[in-house]
Amino acid sequence: MDKKDSIRNLLKDINYPGFTRDIISFGIIKDIDTSKSKTIISIELPKEDQEIAKAISIAINNAFSREGLELPELKFASYKKDQKSSEENTEVSSKLPNISTYIAIASGKGGVGKSTVAINLALALSKILDHVGLMDADIWGPSIPIMCGINTKPMATKDGKIIPIEKFNLKMMSIGFLLNDDDTVIWRGPMIHGAIKQFIEDVEWDGVDNLIIDLPPGTGDAHLSLIQTVPLNGGIIVTTPQEVALIDVKRGIQMFRKLNVPVWGIVENMSYLQHGDEVIDIFGRGGGKAMAKKFDVPFLGEIPIDPEIRKGGDSGNPIVFANPDSPITKVFESIATQVLEKI
Repeated sequence: MDKKDSIRNLLKDINYPGFTRDIISFGIIKDIDTSKSKTIISIELPKEDQEIAKAISIAINNAFSREGLELPELKFASYKKDQKSSEENTEVSSKLPNISTYIAIASGKGGVGKSTVAINLALALSKILDHVGLMDADIWGPSIPIMCGINTKPMATKDGKIIPIEKFNLKMMSIGFLLNDDDTVIWRGPMIHGAIKQFIEDVEWDGVDNLIIDLPPGTGDAHLSLIQTVPLNGGIIVTTPQEVALIDVKRGIQMFRKLNVPVWGIVENMSYLQHGDEVIDIFGRGGGKAMAKKFDVPFLGEIPIDPEIRKGGDSGNPIVFANPDSPITKVFESIATQVLEKI
């Protein structure tokens, strides 16, 4: 093993700050020059960020020190798209479908109703936009098959592309379409990256202009893989009012900002329960709005607790489709209108 390969292996033990993926697989190490007396490592960050650069520098220097190596010279740059880079990436870009807008729906933790919001928001958008698609990138817990009442397997084109399943005027793809009921997905980072990449590049998204992507909860490999694969136009974070969920909102916002993805807003789900004339704040209320104000991002709306939302998801008929005149549907349509302004 030569010196460059040894250093590359050393860097594989260093994670990108705040994530589980190492800086080699993240793709920020652009060059390792060992031709001179001092090793020179060229690093390209997704955007200019002094704190990230400092954390990476400390981690690299510590790794070199542990191995008894002379500290390297680190050259940082931030990604800037120009004419030259566009030409160099023509082959890569040509693999992407002709989709105008990619919107990620994320949550800092599970159990906040992220998939419910993703599906109903996609349905609300499809009322005011043509050609809307929905991609379930929650590899470990795909919800679209159950919540949309789909139990068929997708077909393939003659050239091997997967044909998304169409229902509710949406084109949809989920790993759940490819699994049996008893199957469990236990995958590491590279397999997750491969699956998400395939769902973008090897699915026949022809005719889809706006793709809603339901991400797994948290901040991990699937999020990085998606952001590395497609030019995300914006991210929406779903939370509930209680403190434990709001703490994770901060992580979600920081993730998008570190990766240069605009945060289009926060949605507070399960905000309150309307019981006759009484409003009951089961989990508290207003936390999502407060977090939006704190981080200077739009607050898109409150979705109350309503048994009809649960019934719609369990029966495979989401409430925006099943009950288009309900107050809940009107909330989703209001959120969709705000999203449309950003598209």
